[in-house]
Amino acid sequence: MTFVTSPKQNLSYVEATHRFNIWCGAVRSGKTFSSIRKFIDRLKNGVPGDAMIIGVNRGTIHRNVLTHLYKTLGFPCPSPMTNKTTLFGRDVYFVGAPDISAVTTIQGSTLAYAYVDEAACLPEPFWKMLETRLSVPGAQLFATCNPEGPSHWLKKDYIDRKGVHDLICWNFTLDDNPILDEKYKNAIKTSFTGMFYKRYVLGEWAMATGAIFDSYDETNTFTKTYPAPLYYVAGVDYGTVNPTCCVIAACNPKVWPQIRIEKEYYFDSAKVGRQKKDSELALDIKNFLSTTPINALYVDPAAASLKLELRSHDLPVVDANNDVLFGIKLMSNMIHNKTLIVHKSCTNLIDQIQSYAWCPKAQARGEDEPIKSNDHAVDACRYMLATAFKHGLDNPDMHKSFDEIRRDVYGEQGWGFIGESTGNYF
Repeated sequence: MTFVTSPKQNLSYVEATHRFNIWCGAVRSGKTFSSIRKFIDRLKNGVPGDAMIIGVNRGTIHRNVLTHLYKTLGFPCPSPMTNKTTLFGRDVYFVGAPDISAVTTIQGSTLAYAYVDEAACLPEPFWKMLETRLSVPGAQLFATCNPEGPSHWLKKDYIDRKGVHDLICWNFTLDDNPILDEKYKNAIKTSFTGMFYKRYVLGEWAMATGAIFDSYDETNTFTKTYPAPLYYVAGVDYGTVNPTCCVIAACNPKVWPQIRIEKEYYFDSAKVGRQKKDSELALDIKNFLSTTPINALYVDPAAASLKLELRSHDLPVVDANNDVLFGIKLMSNMIHNKTLIVHKSCTNLIDQIQSYAWCPKAQARGEDEPIKSNDHAVDACRYMLATAFKHGLDNPDMHKSFDEIRRDVYGEQGWGFIGESTGNYF
């Protein structure tokens, strides 16, 4: 098989002889291709011993690593359920590391090679444990990552301390991927703004400071009437002492702007002077949604009691994706590209979008977190966007009936909810 490679890809392949070898930089910059080629070479020709492929979870390992690795090899890719395989006479394990508890999954391992996908997303204790598991003489680690903040432990304690660690790191930009045409590169560049542009386009370890949605302006607010959308979705953020919010989005992936936030429900117990029971909040939300045929209602997965009440009112509840940084990045892109607009009547959401900011204390710890204050409407919007549009604007799920959506989420039973044996909520 013939590959087109860039000088940076070729250089990193040749220079990856250190204990730690890290490909860092922009999205779609050719890091994965180059690092996988080197990993395959070491599996074939390196020191004897087991190997391990690590990612945030088994799904990302399959999508980000295995599909590329096996395409390069020309072999059939193993099932997404497989956690171990054999390549070139050595055992290769697949391990997800979503949080610190994953440390226990690799204790006792003895490794010759490790390949780490999205290294900056791994817990630091897991990385340190992995370092001790690479105990075969000549063992090596190969890792890819997109940059995070400059105080991130991987940057501060490893990449910046090459004299302490036997480490080499290459910084990749979009121009280091020879298969991307200019039109596609320009599309990527216009998809990001602010801190995300610095990290994912320029490949810089940039600090998250200031306003998060810094490209929100008057063109993101609308008053005119649009034609009926293809479908509606809604998102809910739940609070007892804090406000409870629900937002409705009209969606049409084929017509710009594709997503219009048309209405908001907002109950702030502190302003009203009393709290509402979950049953009252659920009835409010039902009434708020009563004139809109929503396909799905995305709710904070931790709001168990409210979800139960909402389901008792025959509302199409789906657990929302609460990956904060993913949701912020997605929402930021949509605001920047003007594919997301908000009706001027949604005053709480507009105010919170404009005041939503990064937390300086979290950044000092090397973490990206928004300030947790006056953010409930933004959270409701983020839940909805990060779940309904996690694979892009043209969401095929929304062309299905809600029965089909629920069946995809909860399996072939389709009806009812996990842990519940009675009740038809559709």
